[in-house]
Amino acid sequence: MKSTMPDVLSVTEARDQLAEITGRVRFAGERIVLQKHGKTVAAVVSPSDLDALEALEDRLDLLDALDALADYRANGGESFEEIKADLGL
Repeated sequence: MKSTMPDVLSVTEARDQLAEITGRVRFAGERIVLQKHGKTVAAVVSPSDLDALEALEDRLDLLDALDALADYRANGGESFEEIKADLGL
């Protein structure tokens, strides 16, 4: 894992350097942060970084679902039919 801070470029700079940026990300594994008016608006990362992020999100979603199931089993809850009725569906 890279320990250096990602480069920060303005969106305008990124537009002018897109080919170079994609090469740096693809071949050197760099991460590039894009800013507009001094605010971060996007990041360019390698496909492997994106895959890792998505896997982490999936894992966190699974842990949340398991916590919700454990809470339901411990404390009970409303059935789907009761929820629909509460919503007037």
